[in-house]
Amino acid sequence: MYLIGIDISKYKHDCFIATEAGESIKAFSFENNRLGFDSFLETLKSLDWSQEIRIGLESTGHYGSNLKQFITVSGYTYLEFNPYLTHMFSKALSLRKTKTDKVDAKTISSMLGSVDYKTLHTRFYHINELKQLVRFRHVQMMNRSKALIEMTNILDRIFPEFKPFFNERLAGTAIFMLKKFKSRSRVSKLQPKDYESIRTYSKGRVSYVRIQKLKNLAQSSVGYETKSDLLLLKLSIQHYEDLSLMLEVLESEILSLVEDIPQTLTTIPGVTLISAAIIIAELGDFKNFTNPAQIISFAGLDTSVNQSGMMETRGHLVKRGSGLLRMTIWQITFAGLRLNPTLYDYYQKKRAEGKHHKVAMVHCARKMIRTIYYLGVNQLTFDYSLFK
Repeated sequence: MYLIGIDISKYKHDCFIATEAGESIKAFSFENNRLGFDSFLETLKSLDWSQEIRIGLESTGHYGSNLKQFITVSGYTYLEFNPYLTHMFSKALSLRKTKTDKVDAKTISSMLGSVDYKTLHTRFYHINELKQLVRFRHVQMMNRSKALIEMTNILDRIFPEFKPFFNERLAGTAIFMLKKFKSRSRVSKLQPKDYESIRTYSKGRVSYVRIQKLKNLAQSSVGYETKSDLLLLKLSIQHYEDLSLMLEVLESEILSLVEDIPQTLTTIPGVTLISAAIIIAELGDFKNFTNPAQIISFAGLDTSVNQSGMMETRGHLVKRGSGLLRMTIWQITFAGLRLNPTLYDYYQKKRAEGKHHKVAMVHCARKMIRTIYYLGVNQLTFDYSLFK
């Protein structure tokens, strides 16, 4: 068995090759370009193909993306390590404080001999595009939430009664009015002709009586308008709309990619196409996992365990692995409680056993993961008997 550790950096990569017995085969560096990649491939081809080849590298963002693509296209697999785990493993090997790229490559090579490579390795599968899109979408969703917070902060200064009037939600008609009328003073002078445009936009959901109430609130508001706040409000609305448009484009592309991927996850009550896209993007090939417990761990939904002698205690959720996957599992679990009677009964069963609401929800989320794994591996459609 060959253990190949690679330390990733922006312009070059350091590589260390050893046998499973720890015998050093070769240590070298290659540049992050075509010539460097070709020289790395020639080294791989020079190894004994009758032996298993394990390749490991640190998860270092986009710097290693091209190399991972090249490794997969060349017919190999690889395993990514969390840099923190690599650091702790290195500390366990030596008391000396030595950290160089060559040392890191050697450390990764050593780590490869102590993990379950078969079930954890990954390929740079074609749905990597999907992973990039769903993660970028998540970032922009967070940015849009921040834009709403910025708008709220500004409104608290110039028109604090506005957001409570719309049940603490800034969306649809509320955004339309802020964009069209621009200020509290303008809202306080609404005319019947203004109501017509609001009624048309809201499709009749906002009555004339409600508009009059908002107008009265604007006239008696304790808010104080400044030129700078009005400018910031205008820019924050524009920023929010730009992000919303971006999300529409992203979601359209995500949905088109999901259509080309065979999947049955959307047959599960509560799982939308976007949710399915995130799950598929984060997990990849379900067969890379030997059991659903590995996915539970990857989603950070398992609990910490402390054992000493005859004493064993369990702590909080570890919350490691993919935060996006964990958030998505939570969302579809909440939706499933409303749409899936058997899941709701399972939740009530856990509550009847004395479990706290959050603990019962964790049990439901794990059950959801077990169902997802079973459907994903066997490509079956959902059946309520799976929850019994």
